[in-house]
Amino acid sequence: MKKLFSLCLICLLAMSAMAQRAAVMEFKAGVGISQADVDGISGIFTTYFRPAGYTMIERIQIDRIIDEQKLQRSTLTENQMVRIGELLNLSKIVIGDVNVVMGQYNVDVRVINVESGTIAATEGATFAGSSYREVMKSIAQKLAGQIAIKAGPAVSRTPVQESEYVDLGLPSGVLWKKYNEGGSDAHYTYNDAVRRFGNKLPTKDEFEELRTNCRWTWTGRGYRVTGPNGNSITLPAAGDRDCYGNMYSVGENGYYWSSTPYQYDQVYCLYFYSNGVHKEYDSSCRGFSVRLIKSSDF
Repeated sequence: MKKLFSLCLICLLAMSAMAQRAAVMEFKAGVGISQADVDGISGIFTTYFRPAGYTMIERIQIDRIIDEQKLQRSTLTENQMVRIGELLNLSKIVIGDVNVVMGQYNVDVRVINVESGTIAATEGATFAGSSYREVMKSIAQKLAGQIAIKAGPAVSRTPVQESEYVDLGLPSGVLWKKYNEGGSDAHYTYNDAVRRFGNKLPTKDEFEELRTNCRWTWTGRGYRVTGPNGNSITLPAAGDRDCYGNMYSVGENGYYWSSTPYQYDQVYCLYFYSNGVHKEYDSSCRGFSVRLIKSSDF
């Protein structure tokens, strides 16, 4: 019985490590149809869209980001939708358009890779209004099948948590975590970051190693950082908060705490915008992003 329980636990952990995050954005109404009717159609799609290997994010989390970023739901652009995906640490977002022409419903749905902004899969259909449920179910299931993550055999000698970190081939051997701590929209004061994460915070020298040894490519929403061995991570331009909690520069600038104090109440940090990446220092009361590291031999 104990062996069976252990085997089940290993399988569950492996599935959890493999799972990625995805969300369905509100479909957009085109010609000949109201947004209220489109909401009903996209709701049916969402019910049946359950790709294997993905954790689906609830609509309420998307709405929270839209409100925080002060975006308009009715005029969201594709770039803004991708940015929402980054802030929620999604790997895929689903967007769709619905038009009614000469009494026929025309639905086009696309799955977007959040990191690259490229299209991963598409499906569409033209149908009479009375048959929309079965058609949307079919579209959802076909798209889910196209992006499904196939489960491979578990390798018991590799720690599950190892998949959370990336070896960029740096001289120090330091591994960098794939995602910002707390999500792309999370910000911490320096003292809070040290209290929560301790020596998992990179030093200013480890940030400098990342800056000088890697290729930095601006994606329009942050940087893709490619190491000497070809592996890469993405650092979102998640902006920052001032000492009073006010938010600034989301999608334009990135600020990441190091663990290294500078002087007085100031601390070294990594700062970037579309035209450059710099080592800076700033007041410890500000709210910056956090990206963790770990030694390759641990």
